[in-house]
Amino acid sequence: MTLEPVPPKALWTPLAWLPHGWQRHVLLTIGQDDCWADVETNVLTPPPEAVPLAGALLPGLVNAHSHAFQRAFAGLAETTTGEQDDFWSWRSRMYHLAARITPELLRAIAAQLYLELLRGGYTQVCEFHYLHRDVSSEPYPEPLTMLEALIHAAEDVGIGLTLLPTVYERAGFGQPDLLPEQRRFFCHT
Repeated sequence: MTLEPVPPKALWTPLAWLPHGWQRHVLLTIGQDDCWADVETNVLTPPPEAVPLAGALLPGLVNAHSHAFQRAFAGLAETTTGEQDDFWSWRSRMYHLAARITPELLRAIAAQLYLELLRGGYTQVCEFHYLHRDVSSEPYPEPLTMLEALIHAAEDVGIGLTLLPTVYERAGFGQPDLLPEQRRFFCHT
């Protein structure tokens, strides 16, 4: 039988960044809802119920601009393919990747990214979500299929998520119709 670790009731740190700047000897009490119930400064020694931290405590960071599906693309776009390589060639490679991502794959890619963010001190991610249709650019029977993959990925790793649905309605400046590779980004209602 495996026992689940008991979460701490309080944390104590020698230094913490609080709304009024750096504070010393800080006791943070955790409430029943897992939110901070009390934050007290100048507590010179940690009480028995508190887990002492060795270093400074900072608020969680927010990644305010994420495109999780592009995490699978990292390292594949940093090379040139010729003299004509530019933003538009990068975008073509991104469309090629996007055309193959299923809900299961998106969940796995996003979970990996979100875990990396957590390990880097981020506690919240704002996800610009583009992939609204299936790999053949047809609407999913359940319109929120891909959004749910992102929600489950965030839940899997324990990061806060703000979804920012993003849509394509035009191919580009002066181009009214979407290109075939952009049709996954069209959001139907």
